[in-house]
Amino acid sequence: MEGPLRARPPVERLRRARQRDRARREGRRAGAGRPAWARPADRGVAAGGSEPRPRGATRAQPRPRRSAGGPWRPGIVLCLVARRIWTHGLGGMEEHCRNLTVELARQGHTVHLLTTAHPDGRPREAAYGAELHYLPGTAPGDYSRAWRRESRRWARDNFRRLGVNAVLSMSVAAYGLVDIGGPPTYTIVHGWGPGLLRGDWHDVRGWRRLIDFPRAARWQAAVWLRGRPLLQGSERILAVSHAVARQLRRYRRVSLLPNCVDTSQFLPSEADRGRVRAELGLGADDPVALIASTVTWQKGVHLGLEACRTVARDHPGLAAVVAGDGPAAAPIEAWLRRTAPGLRVRFLGARAHDDLPPVFAAADVFLLPSLRAEGLPTSVLEAMSSGLPIVAMRAGGTPTAVVDGGTGLLVRQGDLAAFTEAVRALVGDPDRRRALGRAARVRALAEFDRTVVVRRMVELLNGARC
Repeated sequence: MEGPLRARPPVERLRRARQRDRARREGRRAGAGRPAWARPADRGVAAGGSEPRPRGATRAQPRPRRSAGGPWRPGIVLCLVARRIWTHGLGGMEEHCRNLTVELARQGHTVHLLTTAHPDGRPREAAYGAELHYLPGTAPGDYSRAWRRESRRWARDNFRRLGVNAVLSMSVAAYGLVDIGGPPTYTIVHGWGPGLLRGDWHDVRGWRRLIDFPRAARWQAAVWLRGRPLLQGSERILAVSHAVARQLRRYRRVSLLPNCVDTSQFLPSEADRGRVRAELGLGADDPVALIASTVTWQKGVHLGLEACRTVARDHPGLAAVVAGDGPAAAPIEAWLRRTAPGLRVRFLGARAHDDLPPVFAAADVFLLPSLRAEGLPTSVLEAMSSGLPIVAMRAGGTPTAVVDGGTGLLVRQGDLAAFTEAVRALVGDPDRRRALGRAARVRALAEFDRTVVVRRMVELLNGARC
């Protein structure tokens, strides 16, 4: 036994030395001239690279071969596949899809967007320089057997005719296309794993949990079952944050590609600030805290307003603005009337996305008290681009965007007392607010502007390694 025991340490040292050499090579490729999110992420997931497949991990299915021409040149033909887009309703994923569509077309690429049936029944339309294809017979905005069947049929009939070079799946929307022998598939993942059920648990109250939570669990299980073969067969998986990338460690070729924002649309504006404040009956110097999200319990809107209620005792000029609507809006408004009749709150309801930039410009601080496993909230990027400091709970991928103490303040998820103190710290210190807001704007321009992110995505589609 002594021979083998003495022989093992040198072998182990050699293996570790090779791993260090490989990590240094990948670090040199990833580091210079790229945004911070494009550099090697923590816990072994490299942005743009792939983590060594752990022992026992699922082996990926054979990936479709590229054409003999090798890597694609500028002007690729891309098919985005999404179950919901901006014509189906508002939301962060829908806005992310629109940003990608607009910027890909602007950079000279041909974009075909395949999605579920249009609410008005139209089969196709042109928008933002792209062709939008709606599949009749499918449920608008929903996964179904009809969606899988019709998307496969459409792909077989049109991929070769249109000369599609790559498929870009928003979440698991392309789960029916990965095995048809078409172009390589790239999958953008906004969230993964059982942590997503935590938000669903917060969203239902009382006896409704007996009905609604099992229904949500079945939905998440169905998404997982559909998505697993898609992830196994994808050419590359694009995780929107480090937290999501860690959830996908078992799969090969995971890259970091964050959500993006139009920094030319969301920007500080004194004119919009004054106009919106006048419309809402707010003073020019009143501190304003903004919450922009769907009004649900899992988004923690009630926690943000509870923090504002507490802080307003010391800062009576504080006003809270809620931009969004949802099933929890009426109960939260009723609760505020009972418990905080003196708190100045403006509920704006659902707003068209193009109407939101002036609302962001009118605020002083952005609140994200989310209780769900966030991927990378688009609203946070929009607030940063607008020059707002962020007070947020460490929800999923939020730390990928928000630098604690640099562009905002982060607290432990669910810790209302710490969240309240963070709000108090910024409401009472205008100079610090402005400094963090300026840093947030700089970070948004450098790392999350949609031009930067889409160029990086095209590099990944061209097979560039980081």
